[in-house]
Amino acid sequence: MSLVQYRSTLITEDTREAMNRLEQAAAAIEGVKIKYGGVPVAKANWAGVEEDGGPLSLPPAYSMRPTGREVYLGLEGPFEKVEGLSLLWSLAVPLGFVPWHRFPVPGVHDNVFHYLGPWASIGDFLHGEGRGEHAWPSMCCAAQVEVGNWEGPKLVEREVQMHLHRLGVQCGPVDGMLGPRSIASLKALGLGGVELSDVLEQLRPLKPPATAPRDRNHAHINVGLPSEVFTSGGIKSMRTPTGYALTIDGPGRAILMVD
Repeated sequence: MSLVQYRSTLITEDTREAMNRLEQAAAAIEGVKIKYGGVPVAKANWAGVEEDGGPLSLPPAYSMRPTGREVYLGLEGPFEKVEGLSLLWSLAVPLGFVPWHRFPVPGVHDNVFHYLGPWASIGDFLHGEGRGEHAWPSMCCAAQVEVGNWEGPKLVEREVQMHLHRLGVQCGPVDGMLGPRSIASLKALGLGGVELSDVLEQLRPLKPPATAPRDRNHAHINVGLPSEVFTSGGIKSMRTPTGYALTIDGPGRAILMVD
């Protein structure tokens, strides 16, 4: 995927589409306007990150700044900071923007959002396997490889893993280590024993399977300790005698706080 210019910044095409939808959603509310900031064109690469790490000041291998998926958002309107931040979350999270903060509470980095696009599933998968420590670097790596901005080691191996995830094949962390799961995934695609350069030639043109329209889903959280659930976006919660019932209409966040 190529980065495209959006105002004076570089972002991915799907991030630009999401930004356009966000602008339209805000424009539908009288007196509300999106404040946008992003990564300047000259700094949307590893060298730019080393020179200016942005609000998060993360090292290049752990940064979304070279990916075109890190944006800085706010709202202009007749409201206080807390109210404006909550409204921004209600608009941005259902569209796929992931806030850096866990809660819509004013703070140093409350304007940092990431549009993870197809790479959000990597984080979900690794967290679900209990390997959450690999989630963020794997998503950053996949997103950098996608736009040709990865400058770390094992580019070919990481690109193979990136394409497997892009095609919906969960092969573990995007770390350049082609372990048993990656090998098994390649064999399932009929690419076992093929040179990696030839593997890439065959993986690159493949398209991910079409996704069916999302229906409303339901989930339950059973917890026997004092707790509280915070939800946003397309997820709603209701307390039950044994925990919480979740109604899921789209992308969102559900955070369980246990005392």
